[in-house]
Amino acid sequence: MHVYRKGIFCLESEWFGLTSSISVRHALEFLRSSDYRIPFVHRDVATAAEISHYLRKWMLGAHHGYSILWLAIHTRRGLLLPGDVRRHEERMDIDALESRLAGQCRGRVVHFGGCRTVALPPRRIRQFLRVTRAVAVSGFREEVDWTESTLFEMSYFVALQHHPLTMPGIREVRSHMRRHHRQVADELGFVITTAR
Repeated sequence: MHVYRKGIFCLESEWFGLTSSISVRHALEFLRSSDYRIPFVHRDVATAAEISHYLRKWMLGAHHGYSILWLAIHTRRGLLLPGDVRRHEERMDIDALESRLAGQCRGRVVHFGGCRTVALPPRRIRQFLRVTRAVAVSGFREEVDWTESTLFEMSYFVALQHHPLTMPGIREVRSHMRRHHRQVADELGFVITTAR
């Protein structure tokens, strides 16, 4: 079994309040301790400024091996909501994210882990891909159950380890997810979008 090892750079917001211990960090630790040995960087974010700060770090050459960006953040369609949703300055829409990542995502995948983030017209996602030069954008078009979606994402990240981050490689990953996880993928509205 050939593995194209790719690290995961994960930015996570608080999911269910201060007393909750729910975090995707546990999933990341499982993936790192598995036979795939997937490295990761995990940072908590609560503001748009914190997202921007860590995205700048992700784009540095030192983090080139972390080619999967996992935005495990509360969302609405095309909108990241890392903290107080009542404060407009703490939101980050897809336009702002696109601007921050412009030209910096060659050979990388951007995965949105929140509900309905990618429930956008395909042409808008393809514009994001063109501007950022990402190989693919993935995420959910539906409201999702946290546990079910996180388990599904773990399977997806493992599938990404088996293929290079090229157009043919991503097509193989998409085919794999449809063959082996079709029912759950359909329920979650999971999509992988490429520039062509």
